[in-house]
Order: sequence, then structure tokens, then C-alpha cells
Amino acid sequence: MSLVQVTEADGGSAGPASVDAEGRVDRRRLRRRTIGVGGWVGAGVLTGVLVTALIGPLTGGDPLAQNFDAILEAPSAAHLFGTDELGRDVFVRVVFGGRTALAITVVSAVVASLLGLVLALAGALYGGWVDALTSRLADVQLAVPSIVLAIVVLSFVGNSFVPIVFVLVLGSWVLTFRVIRGHARAVVQQQYVEAARVAGAGRLGIARRHLVPSVLPLLAVAFTINASSALLLESSLGYLGLGVQPPDPDWGQMVATGQAQIFTAPWIALFPGLAVVATAVGLQLLGDGLAERFVGGPVTRRGLAR
Repeated sequence: MSLVQVTEADGGSAGPASVDAEGRVDRRRLRRRTIGVGGWVGAGVLTGVLVTALIGPLTGGDPLAQNFDAILEAPSAAHLFGTDELGRDVFVRVVFGGRTALAITVVSAVVASLLGLVLALAGALYGGWVDALTSRLADVQLAVPSIVLAIVVLSFVGNSFVPIVFVLVLGSWVLTFRVIRGHARAVVQQQYVEAARVAGAGRLGIARRHLVPSVLPLLAVAFTINASSALLLESSLGYLGLGVQPPDPDWGQMVATGQAQIFTAPWIALFPGLAVVATAVGLQLLGDGLAERFVGGPVTRRGLAR
């Protein structure tokens, strides 16, 4: 069985992918790999975060409820993460803030991954000016810091759910594009794809039968890395006051609010900050584990590391 070794010519390699002579993913070879200890640790952390975000609100807590008799209380059995300057339960706010952060992160990562996939496949299938245009768009996006772009866009259009997702997509689609483009370009040059063209298969048919199945493992890896980047950017925007607006809870916003009481009530900023770090690290570990299993190497924003 011949395997396609894929390398992207301009910017990062697309990494080795297990594909047979007809463009099918070699699942037997993939099963012999594992996501490793780090991957399982990341999966466990993410499972805990997701379960807490989904089940936590069932306890009946209100993230907006104020109790002026319990202002700045330290963590205790009554308030696991303590209370803030308005007597609100920090644990409840962290849980509800996690629901918001995860919703924004997942939606933006899905859209960014699909956008990168479509542009990468279009460039690989059509070549010429289409490939050149999509590649230059990716280069321009890499040259502009995501946080700067987000600040400019949100300053003009506001910071509701849709604009936030929009700027997160703009800041993360390039990774998927660069990872998949190199693999797709190598696949379309294979003899079985040329034979399909001679037999009358159109570009959409080639993409559906040969390209999409072979890039799905890469897409899964890119999704986790996109989600990690989106979460960090969303939290940064919240910290700067450009994310979810008060009184709705948001991890980045809670860290910024708690900064004023960092010495007298450090738990206000500590626990939402730990939630951001744990979720981002969990996504990164899972992404690295998937990369080791499916493509045999780590992933960076510019593509798969050599």
C-alpha cells in the first residue's frame, strides 16, 4: 500500500497522512497509533469542563443574584469559589460564563474550520489564480495580529454574539487552510485522481470521493487548535471590555473585574482565570494528541511542524 507523504511548499508542511492508492484513509495504520497520555489528559479536562458547564446550571444558581450580606466572602462550603464585590457567587458565575465562552468558541471554531476547508479545497482543485488568491489572503491574515483586527472590527460593529464570532473566525481560519491545502494539493496530483478526471468526474465529485475523506483527520486536529485559539482570543476581548458585556458573566471579564481586588479577594480573578487556562490547555493537549495519531507531528498556526 502506497502512502502519500504531503508537504506544503509555501509555509509549513501538511504532514504525513495515511492514504492508500485510491485516496482512502488507511484506518488500520491509524488504529495502531494513539493520542498519547497528553491527549487523554486533555480529553479528560475538556469532559470535566463540558459536564460542569452543562450540569452546573441545574443546581438553580443565579449568576446575577446579589447578596450584600455576603460581599467578598472567601471560598467556603456555602460558596465554593467565594463571592465577588456584589455578593454574587463566583462558582455560579464561572459555570454560566463557561457556557457562554464554550458556545462562542465552538461556533467560531466550526465556522473557521469549514471556511478553511472550503478555501483549501478550492485552491487545490482549481489551482491557478484561485490558489494564488486564497494563499495571499492567508498570508495577509497571518501578518495582521488577531487581537488588533478584533479590536478594530468590534469598535465599529459592536460586541454582540455574531460580531464576536465573526472576528474569531477571521483570526483562526488560516490554520485549517494551510494544514489542509498542502495535503489536498498532493492528493490531486495522484494518478487515481487523474484517472477520475479522465473518466469524467467533476471537481465536486473528486472533492467528495477523494479529498474530503482524506482530510477529515486533519480537520479534526485543526478544529481543536482553532477552538483553543478562539477561546484565548474571546477571553482577551472580554478582559479588554470588548467581549460579552456585564452583567452577563464572562471569564475574561471576570478576571478584569477581579483584578481590582487581587490582593484582598484573589479568588474573584483566580478561578475564572484557571478555567480559561484549563480549557485552553485541554484543547491544545487533545489537538496535539490527535496530530500525533493522524498526521505524526505537532501543529502550529502556520501549519504542521516539520
